[in-house]
Amino acid sequence: MVFVAIVLLCSGCGRFVERELQGVGARAPSDFEFLGDKYPCYLELEKGEVALRVNCFEIGGSLHIHSSRWANLPRFEGESWRDSIRRQPEVRIEIEKKIYAMTATVIDNEELRRRMLKDRGYIYPWSGITIFRFEPLSKNEIRG
Repeated sequence: MVFVAIVLLCSGCGRFVERELQGVGARAPSDFEFLGDKYPCYLELEKGEVALRVNCFEIGGSLHIHSSRWANLPRFEGESWRDSIRRQPEVRIEIEKKIYAMTATVIDNEELRRRMLKDRGYIYPWSGITIFRFEPLSKNEIRG
């Protein structure tokens, strides 16, 4: 019985609302301050693939997204979006019907990561949570 409960729980881990990006390509703004603490956006990992709905947020004018604390757990199918971005950091992000070509950088500094999570209201900075900062790709870097 416990095994069945664990399987059912884990089979839903990492499931998100998925759809194709909608909107037009745009140059990323110099400041993402309008996002605030939590703003819905869509993250496309591979050009032309479906995008995942995630929450974007702004820190210091830059666009950020963080994974869930369960992102480092094994999956029954595929890899987590966190691992996909680590492998291929060039992504497209839709915010308010505008599509931005961006590249992700992992916040590797543990002290900074903990402080960012605390500022976002996390009581405990779970080790599985990865924070990414996104910067615009130049026109020459955009794939596809």
